[in-house]
Amino acid sequence: MSTTARLLDASRQSAIFDGLRRFMDAPAWLGPAGDAAAVRAALAADVPDFASGRLTLHSVSIKRLRLKKGQEGWTGQIEAKVSAPGEAKPRASLLAARLVPPGFAEPAVATPDAPFGSAEWHVSLPALRLERRPQPEDPALPALPTLTDPASARELLERGIRTCSPGYADLSIAAVEIKHLRYKPGSRATVVYGLEYAPEHQSRGWPPIVVAKTYSGSKGQNAYDGMAALWRSGLADGAIVTLAEPLAYLPELKVLVQGPIFEDQTLEDLVKSAVAANTPEALAELDAFMNKTADGLAALHLSGVEYGEVITWEDELAEVREVIGRLAGMVPELAEAAEPLLQRLEALNADTPPDPIRPAHRAFRPAQVLLHQGTIGFIDFDGFGQSEPALDLSRFTRKTRALGMDAANVDPNSPAGAERQRQMEAICEAFLARYEQHTPVSRQRIALWETLDLLTLVLYCWTKVEPERLNATMSLLERHLRVSGLLAA
Repeated sequence: MSTTARLLDASRQSAIFDGLRRFMDAPAWLGPAGDAAAVRAALAADVPDFASGRLTLHSVSIKRLRLKKGQEGWTGQIEAKVSAPGEAKPRASLLAARLVPPGFAEPAVATPDAPFGSAEWHVSLPALRLERRPQPEDPALPALPTLTDPASARELLERGIRTCSPGYADLSIAAVEIKHLRYKPGSRATVVYGLEYAPEHQSRGWPPIVVAKTYSGSKGQNAYDGMAALWRSGLADGAIVTLAEPLAYLPELKVLVQGPIFEDQTLEDLVKSAVAANTPEALAELDAFMNKTADGLAALHLSGVEYGEVITWEDELAEVREVIGRLAGMVPELAEAAEPLLQRLEALNADTPPDPIRPAHRAFRPAQVLLHQGTIGFIDFDGFGQSEPALDLSRFTRKTRALGMDAANVDPNSPAGAERQRQMEAICEAFLARYEQHTPVSRQRIALWETLDLLTLVLYCWTKVEPERLNATMSLLERHLRVSGLLAA
């Protein structure tokens, strides 16, 4: 390669890194909106019911604050725990929140005489550029009231499972207990139930726990059909990996019902605890479960299941561009920041043939791997479809590295941080090598997918109001680009 070519290549590399570093300049107004302490202080000072002492604001937690398609500003949920004088236990109030960046219409002013939590209550917190109002009912999830009422849920679960699962045609549920609720307004909700049966049915082998999920779109149907296909494939024998049994799908309510997978902890929990402890015993346990996870993922990819839409690298690139465009609508100076990198990746993609299309989990991360008494189980098949294996492998390895860096609690740019990055890379390399014992995979394709995944994490620091994560996330992306060979001429 000539000196001129080297200089040209160095210039392109400089353009890539200079562009990416523009994402490091998070504005001062972005972070406080996601800081629970700052939000609590602003509410306590600006809401008359709290300022006067008529109500006590005990705590605030930020549930979700996201920059979504078609919305002006970041929207989400905040839970405030509040009590009136004489109340023994605080009650939780769910508030809808909107963060509006400078240059857009200012949030509406407060309605001073409306009681906190009433339908008319609406407050603006100008120091945080946030407005709040009570969380309205969710028209996108019509099944939610039924799923969160134990009596109604009991009837729905019994009817749905009897209808859709012939092996449980005579199922008789005496009562249900809601054990856990996870709710994403306008998108989905997950409810975990403990089931009670009459004494005469205790030995029937019916599930002690079921999970119901409701969605605003078609993901529930996709998850049910994908799980059913996997259940028929032979993976359901549990010899390599445990899968939840698909029990029912109720299309009129968009409700999926599935059986349990028992867990002692998630693989995410183990990654964080093992890296934090950093002892030979902890790392050996992590290595054993990483090997089992690689075996399970290979078995899923080789299962032969032909179900779901095909997702390509080009589809993923288009999604990244869409997120950048959405963000640029709020912060215009970021519009072209990633373009030098994306153009480089497009050129490399054109020169690197993809691996064969196979079944793909599409959201495969350590949190989706449940550990129980030496076994593993996979969950969350909402996006199940078809893709090259690098999609699942890249998502898993980039998240594993990020979890390890978080658990290490070191500056990623320090010598200790660099050493921890090398340790996490070695853990991920061992995972990939174990996977390759079952089937070959292109490392260049993994690197291409992982670059988009890491760039997405950088974008999430903005779209999910997590600017405090920018330094560590950008460090992972920059190191990946330098060691992967993607920027070599």
